Amino acid sequence: MTQIGIRNVSSTAREGYEEARRMGSDIISVRQLRRLGVQGVLDRIPKGVRYYLTIDIDGFDPSIAPGTGSPTVDGLLYHEVRSLLRGVARKGKVVGFDVVEVNPFVDVHGQTSLLASTLIAEVLGAVFEQSNRSTGT
Repeated sequence: MTQIGIRNVSSTAREGYEEARRMGSDIISVRQLRRLGVQGVLDRIPKGVRYYLTIDIDGFDPSIAPGTGSPTVDGLLYHEVRSLLRGVARKGKVVGFDVVEVNPFVDVHGQTSLLASTLIAEVLGAVFEQSNRSTGT
């Protein structure tokens, strides 16, 4: 499992974080992503396997995703996640995905819902594009 965009691991969550690493999770913080670049992060993800993607909206910066229960500054930006999603789709087969943590009760002007629906379209587009490449259509 690769987790990208993790930030603000509290002392109470530290144990779970360390346990995930011991079990083989590759946990990449926002700072690491920006230091490595999108391609550097993609290089750490195994190639040619099946992927299930979970897009957690509270991993985004609240300037673009205020409608979540756990907004934290210095989060991921749209272009970073879009590039990651497209890169993963090129590496192997995306067999499923979900978008979680959108809270419409605190979503300023529907901004987070728009982001979530755009990400869904991006994933589907990347999956179909890759499918067409592999079938030659």
